Amino acid sequence: MKPIKSSVFIIVTLAFWGIQFISCEKDVQDNQTPTISQFVSLENPYMICANRNPGGVGFDFEYNNKKGGANNIDSLTVDDFAYDLKIRTIKAEKPDGSLGGVPFIQLHETVNAVNYSSVDTTCKGFTDFQNLTSSNIQNYTLQSDNSSFNLASVPVGTTGSPLMQDLNQELNKLVIGQRWKNAAGNTIAADEPIWIIQTREGRIIKFIVTVFPAAPAPTSTGYIAIEWDFVE
Repeated sequence: MKPIKSSVFIIVTLAFWGIQFISCEKDVQDNQTPTISQFVSLENPYMICANRNPGGVGFDFEYNNKKGGANNIDSLTVDDFAYDLKIRTIKAEKPDGSLGGVPFIQLHETVNAVNYSSVDTTCKGFTDFQNLTSSNIQNYTLQSDNSSFNLASVPVGTTGSPLMQDLNQELNKLVIGQRWKNAAGNTIAADEPIWIIQTREGRIIKFIVTVFPAAPAPTSTGYIAIEWDFVE
């Protein structure tokens, strides 16, 4: 009888600790605070300095069926951020051997855009940007970035950075690229081009780079001022 009693004791003991383990595990699960990631958009102006923010800034215009915003590509606030376009600055080697920053905008491969100010040449600058709606917009044709665009294919100089002239030629493959830069940096009023962008979800966005370098900003360089909204 002794072996039987020992077996019963072992079974009862294991069952007791099994219940205790399940109970403790449930208590731990019940007491855990779930981690909830929340989308937090960057504020305008945006830092695109090659040294301080090499990955640049991405824009997810529609996030979870709501108006989205911008995140630093190297430091996303949510795991499911999906950029429609990104803007970053890289360093390139000038003919004299010095380095210069080259900011540019690249679309996601499924996103299309057009320089709307080249369609309606009277529609430029921030005031026209604000007044542009679905009721007064003219017909336009969207384009995607050239699929052959590849920064790694650009020849590099003695500094190890891409050669400026070759880089500029490669950036010409992009719909937006640097085509916003001159107007955003000059002193001519209301000459900034307005861009129409179709997002991954098919929403239509109006987009304008108003000032570069942005002012006011935390520093005199490295920031860019961008405005955007849904075309409604």
